Amino acid sequence: MKEYLFRDVKPYSIEVIDSKGSYLIDKSGEKYLDLLAGWCVGNSGWKNKKILNQLKKFKGPTYVMMDFQYKRWEILAEKLVNLMPNDNYTCFKATGGTEAVEIAMKIARAHTKRKKFIAFKEAYHGQSLAALSLVKIPAHEKHFGKLFEDFLQVETNDWDKTTKETVELISKGDISAFICEPIILNLGVVIPPKSFFDEVAKACKENNTLLIMDEVASGFGRTGKMFGFEHFGIIPDIITIAKGTSGGYGGIGATIAKSEIAESMRFEFSNYSTYGWHPFSVETAIANIDYIQKNNLITKSEKIGNYFMKKLSEFSNPEGKGLCIGIPCKNKNITTDCFNDKLILGCYFNRILICPSLEISKKEIDKAISIIKKHFE
Repeated sequence: MKEYLFRDVKPYSIEVIDSKGSYLIDKSGEKYLDLLAGWCVGNSGWKNKKILNQLKKFKGPTYVMMDFQYKRWEILAEKLVNLMPNDNYTCFKATGGTEAVEIAMKIARAHTKRKKFIAFKEAYHGQSLAALSLVKIPAHEKHFGKLFEDFLQVETNDWDKTTKETVELISKGDISAFICEPIILNLGVVIPPKSFFDEVAKACKENNTLLIMDEVASGFGRTGKMFGFEHFGIIPDIITIAKGTSGGYGGIGATIAKSEIAESMRFEFSNYSTYGWHPFSVETAIANIDYIQKNNLITKSEKIGNYFMKKLSEFSNPEGKGLCIGIPCKNKNITTDCFNDKLILGCYFNRILICPSLEISKKEIDKAISIIKKHFE
């Protein structure tokens, strides 16, 4: 059979035809307990009735060109700014995480007039060439050729060494921005110590280097806080969001920057996104954020996450916050073994990744635990 849809790797064997709560449903009606939630997308659960009922009320335009005004854009932007540490922020429209990161990098270069960035080696910030250049994953340079050279990487295996190296690099005065996930999901959930962020934030401030927090995966309650950076008491210059913003009900992202920094982009055609904040996607984000806040999903994420961690610690050494959990694991086939028992999870850098819906129940967690424990080494 001819392959019309290209894939870099072979997909899972199931054909998904429906989803509900914490489950994916295949064409034969089999239910798979989903501990990835679309990789931190479905924070509010799949096919959430309250969100779907709200979206049925949408009566807006098919599309609005970016040159025009649209009231719902302003409403969403205000909601997002109100989630920040203070109201001294403004929003840039994006379609998803990669674009949000690209916009953040453009803002940083426009503001600082510098080219260099620092990121964690082999982490992840998107699929564009610039985003891939941030983290220098070997396979990418092998197949795409040499990536951008003004992007520096630091390791995550020795925090004293990493802190010293990062501060020294920033202190040279030629770094545009330091960018990272506050909790590094893309390395299997690695949590930097608060001392690291204290020192880096201080160095950034002293050297006019911007601090960018990539909250594309860790935002909207995933870590037991609205945003992961809240765990460390830092105030970022720029925040990128996507995945959990709409909960999977629409494609959307945003770059949220301090207003005085955003002013550096006040020139014609500095940024354009054809489908950034499509009218229906805006409604999905508003409905999803409202649901998260009204139903206390952030508090629930923290409490149910603690329960999950407690159960996992009976046979493993989990690390995480809220429902953002990583577990060192020797079984390289753990995802396949669990998938065969109708449980979906991830495994990156020999660490199991667990990031389910924030609505997951204790009963569903107990079910997941029994399967993971069965295949764990």
